[in-house]
Amino acid sequence: DPYRAGSSRFLSDAAHAPCVSHSPTPTWSPRKSIRAMTRGNQRDKDRLANLKKAEGMAGGNSTIKQAEGTAEIMRQKQLAAEEKRKEAADQGIVLERKGPTQAEKKAVAAMEMAMTGRQATAKAVAGKRASGQKTV
Repeated sequence: DPYRAGSSRFLSDAAHAPCVSHSPTPTWSPRKSIRAMTRGNQRDKDRLANLKKAEGMAGGNSTIKQAEGTAEIMRQKQLAAEEKRKEAADQGIVLERKGPTQAEKKAVAAMEMAMTGRQATAKAVAGKRASGQKTV
């Protein structure tokens, strides 16, 4: 029988016991305890600093305000372009587009990347080479 007490394959109960550290004091680091809890004056200072930060953020920059500002600028540009078209139409002048739209440019770039199997257009790669940036 290979699992008898005298066998080399036999494992004693001590081998299966969980490993327990027998050090008299637990390991303690002063850095961890300072980070874990602030006391007295420091707690008050942190609370005041957080309140100031929160007050600053209340009237500060936000993505919603930025989006609203950008939308207002675009509305003004659209109104100006519409007035320009009306004036041209009143004078009998037909305004033509000067080039492809942004959507058309994106479609052409997407088609080029799909056909070549690359992740960038040839124009973008050439621009990077000209500026001295490393290309993959």
